[in-house]
Amino acid sequence: MLDALSEMLPLAVALALSPLAIASVVLMLLSSRPRAASMAFLLGFLLAIVAVSAAGYLLAAALPHDGETSISAPWMLLALGIAAILLAVRQWRSRPRAGDELELPSWIAKVEAITTPSALVMGAFFGGLKPKNLLLSIGIGVSLEAAPVSTTEAAVVVIVVALIAALPIMVPVVASLVALDRLGAPLERLRSWLTQHNAAMVGAILLLVGVLLVGTGLGGIGA
Repeated sequence: MLDALSEMLPLAVALALSPLAIASVVLMLLSSRPRAASMAFLLGFLLAIVAVSAAGYLLAAALPHDGETSISAPWMLLALGIAAILLAVRQWRSRPRAGDELELPSWIAKVEAITTPSALVMGAFFGGLKPKNLLLSIGIGVSLEAAPVSTTEAAVVVIVVALIAALPIMVPVVASLVALDRLGAPLERLRSWLTQHNAAMVGAILLLVGVLLVGTGLGGIGA
């Protein structure tokens, strides 16, 4: 199981690097109901990663096997890697250039007045349905199904990966429980920086993840 977990760590780190998700929870911490909204967002983020990873695992398990060896998993990882690289190119091209006026997503204005249920749904969207995290979470499930681990061990790995992925969200949420009144200015600066550099960061992360998934898939095909 430890070998499988170590192989998943790069994907967990890539999941954790979600600038807009971090910026969203920062905005919630600056809203009228900071703790309830941010905790709901964190819960939704975690549950979505686990659910999508489980879906990837079940999908890979349902596809053809040669004995205990998955025939389809390497091809699925290859396809996910190619999709990640294409998304990386799109993200990189959409990044704001020097001197460009940054156009913020329309939903950002609504975050400051967000309700707890809406924060839960938003967390789930960022955790498992945004393209980067969707591809990564499916890739984690597919990879674990092809790994020499039991279903229980795979479930433990997915939970650990989800917790690692949520760390950048967890840290400001936990810090807010202790000293929210002193975090206003630093949180606002962090939100501004993450929003400004989101496209470039996500593009670079997707490219690295895409290359990793393509390499893993090709290795499985050639095995």
